[in-house]
Amino acid sequence: MPHCIIDCPASLAERVGEQTLLAAVHDAIDASGLFKPGDIKARLNTFSHYRCGAGQDDFVHVALYLFAGRSAEQRRSLASAVVGALVGLLPEVEALSMDVREMARETFVNRSQYLEQAASTV
Repeated sequence: MPHCIIDCPASLAERVGEQTLLAAVHDAIDASGLFKPGDIKARLNTFSHYRCGAGQDDFVHVALYLFAGRSAEQRRSLASAVVGALVGLLPEVEALSMDVREMARETFVNRSQYLEQAASTV
């Protein structure tokens, strides 16, 4: 279930390789053991127009959306593992960060839930 959104400059993604960046983040999340194999969904947003610091310094920010229920320690460990993977991949980039965001199950709907609900009202 977890949805991972990676934001960075387009020039950085091109330089390091989009799939390499996606794999580094995805694999660090997967290695946590907190999720079933195949459940992690990662995507990359690249930007041509941005400001970071006083100019157009490189940055990577990762937002991970997951259902509530993991401890603060698990979430912090997950964020540290991902930032550690990014530091290893991009040692020259100063602005590397991650935020783990909890979602309420009560307000989340996916395709299968929608179809199940729709079928039960027929």
